[in-house]
Amino acid sequence: MKNALIALSVATAAVLCAAIPAQAQKMDTEVMMLWSNAKVVGYQIVGVYEGRVNVVGGSKWIGYADVTDRVEIDLVWDVARSKLVGTPTFRNTKSAVKNLRNFEPKCLPPVLNGEYEHYELQGIKESPDGNIEVQVLTTYPGAEVAQLCTGKREAVPASRDLRTEAFGVISPVAFGMRLPDTDDLRISPDKKSLITKNAGWTWTFTPSIVK
Repeated sequence: MKNALIALSVATAAVLCAAIPAQAQKMDTEVMMLWSNAKVVGYQIVGVYEGRVNVVGGSKWIGYADVTDRVEIDLVWDVARSKLVGTPTFRNTKSAVKNLRNFEPKCLPPVLNGEYEHYELQGIKESPDGNIEVQVLTTYPGAEVAQLCTGKREAVPASRDLRTEAFGVISPVAFGMRLPDTDDLRISPDKKSLITKNAGWTWTFTPSIVK
């Protein structure tokens, strides 16, 4: 995915709360203190993607498909210092591609000569500014694309897009903020997870106190 993977921080959550009338906020200070006093928190993070994207490489080629993908991340987080503890682990799931179509719906759909991989994590590390960076790979297979609806297909070579994206960890203190139920940031019905949606991705952060 070419959009930066940036989850909302607790500072953003605070801004959201500030926009709600004071009587409706009802912040749970006990819950906020519980998470604030936690030294180290373990996170299970699940990202699920669903959207229509260009699955053909090269800047001048377009072939759309409906794509789903999934990635899972496990990391340990120092809440007070907002830093990683140890080495995170992650698991990628193969992308699923269906409903291939040309840029012009009436034209022949593209043919993919291999597997398209939408979002493959390659690594996770702290950035120089103390946040988290993830290295992400998108793989475009060789393809054949019909141009101008002539029926003649043009060969497009396989390509790869390896890039670095910012990744924010949502502070568990947000559980005590009584957030509005929006895609920006919401608390799951079971009160165990924080969920944010953006650019086709749904990210679910499930923290637990380690010590």
